[in-house]
Amino acid sequence: MIDYVTNDDLRAAVAPLATREEMHAAIAPLATRDEMHAAIGAAVTPLATREEMHAAIGAAITPLATRQDVRESEERTRRHMEALIESLRDDIRLLAEGQVSLHHRIENVRSELKADIAALDRRVMRLEARG
Repeated sequence: MIDYVTNDDLRAAVAPLATREEMHAAIAPLATRDEMHAAIGAAVTPLATREEMHAAIGAAITPLATRQDVRESEERTRRHMEALIESLRDDIRLLAEGQVSLHHRIENVRSELKADIAALDRRVMRLEARG
């Protein structure tokens, strides 16, 4: 069986909806189109224009280094680092030579001390043998 909607059903469904007067009262405090345009205009006015933005960006970019400047800086840095490395190599070479020289001197002193100790041992043994 088909159920049909009655007028009472429709009235019951529509009753909780706001009336035209209630809708107008709810909308009244909202800004009008002209008021919205005025508010947007007031908010946008202090902002920079497209031309002003382009001018500011151009002024900011001007002091930046070019690719050529970066390449030249890289080359100067590379040459400087090569000079530092060569200087360090020379310093290390001098230290190594000094170490070798010290090692030889220590070995010479050690040999001399061994010889002196051996000579003293022989003297002591002779003295003990006499006495």
